[in-house]
Amino acid sequence: MIEGKERHDFSYKWSAFVLRKFLCHRFNFDYDIVDVGYSPYIVISNHLTNWDPLLIAMSFKKSMYYLASDVVYRLGVKSKLLRFLFSPIARARSALETSGVLTIFKRLRGKANICIFAEGNNSFDGETGEVQPSIGKLIKRAGVAMVTYRFTGTYFSLPRWSRFLRRGKSEGRLVQIYSPEELASMSEEDIYEAIKKDIYANAYEDQAKNMVAYRGKKPAESLETALYCCPKCLQFSTLKSKDARLFCKCGFQVLYNDYGYFELPDGETAPPFTTVLDWARWQRSELSTLAQKMLSLDSGQPIFSDHNLRLYIIKRASYNTFITKGSLYLYNNRLSFVRKNSETIEFPLETIADLSVIFKTNIIFSTSDGKLYEIHSNYPMNAVKYLEMIKTVKAIKTVKT
Repeated sequence: MIEGKERHDFSYKWSAFVLRKFLCHRFNFDYDIVDVGYSPYIVISNHLTNWDPLLIAMSFKKSMYYLASDVVYRLGVKSKLLRFLFSPIARARSALETSGVLTIFKRLRGKANICIFAEGNNSFDGETGEVQPSIGKLIKRAGVAMVTYRFTGTYFSLPRWSRFLRRGKSEGRLVQIYSPEELASMSEEDIYEAIKKDIYANAYEDQAKNMVAYRGKKPAESLETALYCCPKCLQFSTLKSKDARLFCKCGFQVLYNDYGYFELPDGETAPPFTTVLDWARWQRSELSTLAQKMLSLDSGQPIFSDHNLRLYIIKRASYNTFITKGSLYLYNNRLSFVRKNSETIEFPLETIADLSVIFKTNIIFSTSDGKLYEIHSNYPMNAVKYLEMIKTVKAIKTVKT
């Protein structure tokens, strides 16, 4: 028996009922009502906004427990309320951890349903992100039905990088219901590939099929938290935003329109990229080229740096402990946090076991000695460039060795 399950069931149904009208209006959200026909089951979905847990509850009348980043357990009073009402399953990294998996199995044995946003993080560019292969093993071991579900439109309603919600149109749709018997006949790899295929979404491909306007205030603000390389001067971390404009100190600028596309101020010539996704793909290739160059240079030359940040050490699913304020530097062999008194805390890249971005600008990473750290910014710093550069540098080093 799951402790507090009756309370959690009531909270799930009450919140879905109370918020239905508000959410459906705010997101202009249309959704399927899903009758799974099996009990218990695991719902696997893509992830586009922080509102997804409440939006998906519109489709499933039976309550579910959500697998969530352990940051929801480190929000003080809010966390206590979330644990009391919903008891989400905490995990600390982008990959599924043993503690989270064990809790999932325990709740399935208690006849509870589970919801997993397989990417582990919502998208900055509108395309479904990486799905860990371990999810195929989890589903195979669970031995229960699996439901795949896909959101569309919510990326333009509230992009991860955006400050404000825009009024447009969005949907939540059932993709497939897999019976326990069907899953038993599939390999872990087959299940993994089915999940990737079912939940994959490309916001711009969907938008091109049926153009919808998404109107809101200051549509481009904080877009520099997603885009970090200027296509004109090829410099990193020089982009800024205001209202509908994204611009660089070199003079380059674009406008972000109501349909989620870029256009130039003159309205006549075409911009280098028309979508956030195309720009993001291009900047990753530029970053890869930079990484190759940096590996041949002296390790005393920083690749990126940002300032006025705060470093915390984390007690998993519990609390943050402030360490210091200072500046962050990424070199080709280490991540360095420099205090204002010039004392430096070094994190060699080979000791960084996992790294991801939470919210818009915060970096979270674990080290090989089992410690977990967060770096917080209170301004629109681009944290994505650190994530992508560290992954690229480590991948290049792995190939060379």
